[in-house]
Formats: sequence, C-alpha cells, structure tokens
Amino acid sequence: MKPYPRALGLARQKPFLLSLLAGCITTNTLPALAEARVDLSTMEIQADAPEADDGYTALRAGTASKTDVPVKEEAQSVAVVTPEVIQDYDVHSLEEAMKFVSGVSQGNTLGNTKDSLVKRGFGTNADGSILRDGVRSNLSRNFGPTSERVEVLKGPASLLYGALEPGGLINVMSKQPQYIQSTTLSGSAYSEGGGSLGVDTTGPLGDTGFAYRLIAERQSEDYWRNYGVDQHTLIAPSLRWTGERASVTLAYEYNDYTSPLDRGTVFVDGHPASISYDKRLDEKWANTTGISETATSRFEYQLSDEWKTRLTYGWNNDRYSLAIAQPVSVTPSGELLRTANGGHYDYETTYTSWDFIGKQDFLGQRHDLLIGIDHEMNDQYRGKTYRNSTGSRRDINIYSPAYGTLAEPSQVSPTQSNARNELESTSLYFKDNWHLDDRWILVLGGRYQQFEQYAAQGLGANRKTSLDRDDQVVIPFIGLVFQATDALSLYGNYSRSFAPNTTVDDLNQTFDPEKGRSYELGAKYTLAPGLNLNAAVFDIEKDNVVSTRTVNGQSIGSAGKVSARGLELDLTGRLSERWNIIGTYAYTRTRILENNSNPAWEGNRLNQAPEHTASLYLTHHLQVQPDLGDWHTGAGARYVGKRAGDDENSFYMSSYTVADAFLRWDLPVHGYKAKLQLNVDNLFDKHYYPSSTGSALQVNVGEPRTARLSASVTF
Repeated sequence: MKPYPRALGLARQKPFLLSLLAGCITTNTLPALAEARVDLSTMEIQADAPEADDGYTALRAGTASKTDVPVKEEAQSVAVVTPEVIQDYDVHSLEEAMKFVSGVSQGNTLGNTKDSLVKRGFGTNADGSILRDGVRSNLSRNFGPTSERVEVLKGPASLLYGALEPGGLINVMSKQPQYIQSTTLSGSAYSEGGGSLGVDTTGPLGDTGFAYRLIAERQSEDYWRNYGVDQHTLIAPSLRWTGERASVTLAYEYNDYTSPLDRGTVFVDGHPASISYDKRLDEKWANTTGISETATSRFEYQLSDEWKTRLTYGWNNDRYSLAIAQPVSVTPSGELLRTANGGHYDYETTYTSWDFIGKQDFLGQRHDLLIGIDHEMNDQYRGKTYRNSTGSRRDINIYSPAYGTLAEPSQVSPTQSNARNELESTSLYFKDNWHLDDRWILVLGGRYQQFEQYAAQGLGANRKTSLDRDDQVVIPFIGLVFQATDALSLYGNYSRSFAPNTTVDDLNQTFDPEKGRSYELGAKYTLAPGLNLNAAVFDIEKDNVVSTRTVNGQSIGSAGKVSARGLELDLTGRLSERWNIIGTYAYTRTRILENNSNPAWEGNRLNQAPEHTASLYLTHHLQVQPDLGDWHTGAGARYVGKRAGDDENSFYMSSYTVADAFLRWDLPVHGYKAKLQLNVDNLFDKHYYPSSTGSALQVNVGEPRTARLSASVTF
C-alpha cells in the first residue's frame, strides 16, 4: 500500500485562516471593534478567567449551557477533570482522564488508534461525542499538550450539540493565551524507551491588547509490545485580543503522528488464549500515519451589562492512512488466518454558531438565557480502500508468532473505495435557567434541527449512492433545580437525544434516526469547603437501533430498542489541608429490549458496557522544610467490571483493578519554578483486557506496568 501523501498541509485546504477572520470580524463588527479600542496604558487586563477550579473540584463549567455557570445551578450531571488532576497523574489520553469520572469506560479503539469512550452504556469511536472547545471533533485523538481541563456532560446533550448518543459528551478545553509572561520547558523519559520534549510560552504583546501562546512538542516512544513506535510532532499557536467590550481569539493546532495499529489478542472458548502478553499478532507495517489539524476563532462583544454575543467558527481535519493485519479465524492448534486491509481517510468538520447570552429580569425573576443558531458540516471520506484476498493459508501461529509472512495491503477494492458519508445540519436552540426565587431554578430548552444525509461509495461502474435524504427533529429539555441549602442542590431533568442512522441494507432500506429519552434525578452536596459529592440516578431508552440478519444471502435490517439504567457517585476535593481525594462509583444496567433481527439477543447486555466501575485516588502534600521544596505524592486504583465482548454476549472480558502512583518534587532553581515527577501506571503489573472490536479475535490488551519521569522549568 502506498503511503498517504503527507505534504498536503495547509496548501490542500481552503484558506481557512482568512475564513476565520472573515467569520469573526465582518463589516458590521468593525465599527464596534474600533469603538471598543481603549487606551491600554491605563487599562488593567485580567490575566485569567474567573476561577473555575479549586484543586480537584470544579466550581463552574461551561459545557452544559455554552457559558460559564456554577455547577450547582445546572439541572444535569457535570464532571470535570481539573488541571491539577491532569498534572498530578500526568494524564496523556482521554482514556486516562476518564478514570477520574464515574460511568465512563473504554470502547472499541480501532487497535489503539482512536478515542472510544462508553458513557452510561453508550458510545463508539465514531459517535461524535468528543468536542474540542465546544466544537465536535473528527480527530482520532483529542487529548494532548494543549489540553487544560476536560468537562463531561452526562446524559443526552442534543439540546445544544445536536446529533449524539444519549450517554453524554466529553469536551476537551484548551489552554488559552495569558496576559502574564510565562515560559515552560519540559521533557520526559518513558520506561519502554524514548520520551518527549516540549515548550509552552505565553504572554502579552506589548501594550497592544494582544496576548499570544505557543505550544510545541516532539514525542517518540517505543510501543510497550514487541515492536512499534508511537510518535508525534505538534505545534499550536494561538492569539487573543481584548478590548473594553470586545475580544477575539484565534487558535490553530497541527499534529503529525504515527502509531501502531494493534488488534490485540485472541479469546478461545471465552477466555484469553494462553499466549505471550507482549507479542503482537499482526505485522510491522500495521500502523496508522496521518496529519490532524484544528482551527477555531471566537469573537465576543458585550452588548450591555446584561447581554453579550458570541460568534464561533471551528474546523478540524484528520487525514490518515492505516494498514491492518485483520484476524479472520483461528484453529484449535492456534493457526490464525489473517487478511491485509487498509485505506486512506479524510475526516473533516466545519462548525459555525452565533449565540446571544444574557440575564434578563421579568416580574422580579431572573432568566439566564442562551439563544443561538448553528450550522455544521461533517464529511467522512475514505479514498482508496485495500482488501487483499483472504485465501485459505493460515500464516501465523498465536503460540509462536513468526512475522513477515503476510504482505502489505495492495489490492484496491472497487466496491468499497471512495466512500463518502456526509451530515449537514442547521439548528435553532434556546435554554433558559429561570430563577423562580432564591431556591428554585426551572430549566427549559428546545432545539429545532434540520439535517441532510448523503452516503455513496465505489469506483466507476461500482459507484452507488446508498443514502440521500432530508429530515428534521425537535429536541425538548426540562429540568428543575432546588437549592435546599447553601451546601445542597437537588435536581431532576427529562431530555431527549437523536443520531441519524447511516445503515442501508441489501433491500435498499434506510432507517429513521436513533432517538433516546432520559430521566435523571441527582444531588450535589458540599461536604466541606472544597469537597463535593455528586450523585445521580438515570433511566435511558434508545429506539431505532438498527441490526441486521441474513436471509437468503441478503443482509436485512430492522430497528430495535435498548436501555441503560443506573447510579453514579463522584466525590472530589480536599479532605484536609494536605489531602485531596477522588472517589467514583457507577452501576450501569444495560439491556437489549427489542431486536427483531436477532430475537435471541433480547435481554442481553450491551457490548463494552460494564455494570460496575469504581475508582479511588488520594494525593498528599508532604510537610517538609521550606528549603527542600514542595513534595507531593499520590496513589489510587480503578476497577472495571466484567463486560460483554459483543451484543450476542458470546464472550466476556473479565473485571480488573489497576493501580497508579506518582511522586513530584517542586523546587525553586535560581528563582525559577522547577518540577521533577515520577509516574508509575499499572503499579502491580496487572494483565487485563479493556475492550474489544466485537470479535473474540480482536480483544484489546491493557498496558503493563510503565513509568514516566518528567521534568520542567518555568520562568
């Protein structure tokens, strides 16, 4: 398979930076900007936004209302992984971040190449539930050096974000330009080999009102199994301008990456095969290589003391190629039949929204209002697609693998190449946090979304349009918050979700969008200053879930129904002056309620969804002499219960518990802030299997004990 062209860069794209500026600064806004210009020599610019986090506890979050709101005033469950948690446990991926949030586990990661998170029983690696600064992301990986905090909105989130699974969404918030000069140089060494070097610099540009930020990192680390390298080169500049009434932020991120595509291990008779844990069952050419880019711009203008408007433009693009040694079948003696597959992919999202955010008093009652319109285009394109002939030769033995027997993918499939799947939508939405009095908040919201779907694939005479339809949907939301005391807030909500179906069966049938409905009750309680306990119970049902059966050689689809019910608990914050805690527990009962294609599956659990998950992490700030610097240590473990490997429930992945620990030394060096930190993951070297692809021949293998030593200096 020929490598995907990598010298495309920005030249291949539309001149999107101009589009950003045009989208944010129109002829109508230029006078406003001019009027907003102030004499910065006499103006004090705040370096940071209002404090949103207190150590491990989040005080405010913006995902549930698209604006900064106290967490206790939201009629939904919102969890936040704060910057301090990310620093202490040296978080490097979204999966690592989610061990601090209840009810989230790993799904099918496509051989460890994509983010895939199951939330309240629902989620795939292509469900659109991961956002970057409020913009839906099409990228394979979404957490990195630019990530500052992660907000998780539980339950249906279609009110403000459109087509989504009903389990929730994850919003990765980026580091922003600051008006105080700071530069951090960092590096790390990885126990498996290799490491990283990085820089993060920010500060004002004179007295112009501008602030900049530049983040760059080069990482090259050996994969923990017997071969492969995980590496990337990232550069991310951003710029912010602040005036008296207006502000503009522009940001761009470029990431050139290569990572192994590891299909994991094989389950035999429902259990992991007794084979080497660290030996791969594919080939050295099995990897993914690509370029991902994001660009965002935001223009905000304070219309009055009560109202502001915000115009947002977002774009992200992931262009990559992958090659897979796909397992097909295995004999009792361990002879594995594989086929070489691959393809070139181009996934792109563009998003524009215009919001009006304000506070309005009416008849003595306050309304916190959001009114907006957005337009989104999601284009997923697979160009040349390689499907080598399977044949009948079993080319590797899982008990004593010998590599180099399977050739790289090279045979272009005329029926599966040039596959395009587009979803374009335009929506109107509103949300009103209606303060009935000092204790009661009624939350009302609605969304009207019109969308168009198009899908086609094939080369030449094999080209076939399989889906071309228009549709519309109305999404309601109602919630109620009762602030019983200053410490206790109770809430309940009813909400809905939708996600368009892309399935087209052999009878050329298409299907209505998947629709979910959810009921949720919860409590948010401050046990002590800086220590919060959140609890929620929920009941979700999802209709129009399509599955297929084979009749007379044809694939026939039909729609069914699934459900998820459960309980979630999250404890975060300070136990005392020197102790921090994160504790989570979730019980999630998932079931297939109706399945006309496979009635025997009714009553089965949804695949990848554990019934029980839990975690407990404690961090201690050691008391030492001041001239020895500050010492911090922490440790904890996460538990993930047994999960079904497929919807048929033909095999299960066992429960597991994995422990992590860290030790950090913060010390002044010639007036600079220096840090030396050791993180050890999977402290007791547990063998575990976090997810599957839905096949017993492709079960993901958990990372063994690894260590990372990192150092940084800030000046």
